[in-house]
Amino acid sequence: MGAPILSCVSKGVPGIFMDCHMMVAEPEKWVDDIADAGGALYCFHLEATTDPLSLITSIRKRSMKAGVAISPDTPSTAITDEIANAADMLLVMTVYPGRGGQKFLERCVPKVADLRARFPEKDIEVDGGVGPSTVDVCAHADI
Repeated sequence: MGAPILSCVSKGVPGIFMDCHMMVAEPEKWVDDIADAGGALYCFHLEATTDPLSLITSIRKRSMKAGVAISPDTPSTAITDEIANAADMLLVMTVYPGRGGQKFLERCVPKVADLRARFPEKDIEVDGGVGPSTVDVCAHADI
């Protein structure tokens, strides 16, 4: 979905909180479009930008919350204290971005536990392959 669809949703459901997970190259290019369409949270992939802190600042200037996602092969340590403290939410991909129907990668769960231990007050999400058989391991990743 892109900004035109988000705009229609925003008009049809006033006040909706749209958490926009941007699986795009050069996420800096899309901040204004998503903000104008009513996006409330703009989550970008750490691997897709060279300057995450400037991107977070741009997102905030457009009155959106900022989320930072990491792909399965990116270590949780790539999210530094500075990045995590600037972001509102951290997202751990538990499948590879852009390919539907993939199996949940349980090897990504320790990243959730690490982020929770390092940033206990931060919102942490997982994305990909989560269902009845995997939701429990995600929910208890910090135990």
